[in-house]
Amino acid sequence: MEDYQKNNSRGRLWRTVAIVMVIFVFIGLMIMNLTAKPSPSEQAWNQAATIGNPEAKNYYVMYTDIMCPYCDVFSRLTIEHSDEFEKYLADNDILFEVRLTDYLYEGSGSQASRDSAEAAYCAMRENKFWDFYHGAIQSLWDDYHSKGIGSSKNAPRITNMPDDYWVQIGHEAGLGEDFDNCVANHETVDEIENNTRRALQVSEGMPYFKFNRFTTSGFDSNWGWDYVKLYLDAGLAK
Repeated sequence: MEDYQKNNSRGRLWRTVAIVMVIFVFIGLMIMNLTAKPSPSEQAWNQAATIGNPEAKNYYVMYTDIMCPYCDVFSRLTIEHSDEFEKYLADNDILFEVRLTDYLYEGSGSQASRDSAEAAYCAMRENKFWDFYHGAIQSLWDDYHSKGIGSSKNAPRITNMPDDYWVQIGHEAGLGEDFDNCVANHETVDEIENNTRRALQVSEGMPYFKFNRFTTSGFDSNWGWDYVKLYLDAGLAK
């Protein structure tokens, strides 16, 4: 009887130890899941608006509005130096994301801000975001900014933009009827409004950059590629 009680006690002790170990392992796994840093691709608002390695160790984000001239300077410089830019991303293991908003529509009622963002997201539905985005930046430069129109807060405003301006940019990017219907029916407006709400939680102006732990806003219309490089380097230095 005494041996039976001892064996029974030992059994209960080992079961208790086993249960406690399972609980600790479970808690440890939960803590690991809570503290594990998500990959850049998991943090991206939309992977279609990213360039670079989705699992990169460095994650650079640009909050922008197509109608923001200072934002466009930065983007145009990355287009003009696309080979250098993409090599920089690859060499430094960077995922770069554009988070597009209609910030100027919300702030000053710029209809072109909302229309351009909606069209870009319509293009995104057909995997043509970058084709449209780069086309829009280049068209604004060719038609307006290079002529001193809409190129800064003190420049003359853009007043003669055709109603189908963004649709035509989409057509030049190879988009067709589905894109036209998406734009005409404002099918992406909810996504753009949500983007802007989220952007306003972290930024008070455009462009706004978050590169790893480095954050800053603004970009000067007189700056060149060297300043883009400085902005990128700053994110790596932190």
